[in-house]
Amino acid sequence: MNFATPERLVGFAMLVLVILANAAGNVLLKIGAGPNVNRTLFGVITWQTAAGVACFALSVVAYAWALKHIELHVAQIVVSLQYISVIVLSVLLLGEQISITQWCGIAMIAAGLFVCSR
Repeated sequence: MNFATPERLVGFAMLVLVILANAAGNVLLKIGAGPNVNRTLFGVITWQTAAGVACFALSVVAYAWALKHIELHVAQIVVSLQYISVIVLSVLLLGEQISITQWCGIAMIAAGLFVCSR
């Protein structure tokens, strides 16, 4: 991928923000959906759920900004890394178990994204 201009560099930085915000949003929503979580906001939702929604909102704004400088097909390849990042965070932060077969699938996704980015 070509980072030739400062504008494209900003665009790619925004795509990194999209990935991070989406991953954080997913993890926060999962935590907020837990059965033993205090529903402190209006007695309905948790602060984690609200923070997760805010992360997704940030992601949308960053994605719109990135698309000013990056072609859509390139942006979609880059932000597809969010799928891998969410799975890794679910293992690291939530203690979820991923099977060897699933790790092989994740590796294939990563390889496919690498090929598509060429």
